Amino acid sequence: MSDLINKQIILKSRPVSEPKESDFTLVETPTPEPGEGEILSRTIYLSLDPYTNSP
Repeated sequence: MSDLINKQIILKSRPVSEPKESDFTLVETPTPEPGEGEILSRTIYLSLDPYTNSP
């Protein structure tokens, strides 16, 4: 499984108003092998609602 790439969108800075592309960064790392008693899952859709994340 070492040829799979894990793509993460990381929040670089908290947006002050409307989020901009510069507030995020894309990080790509090799997908880790699951250990004993672990599973590897894939997230296809993720919803983040801004009103649930108050500062």
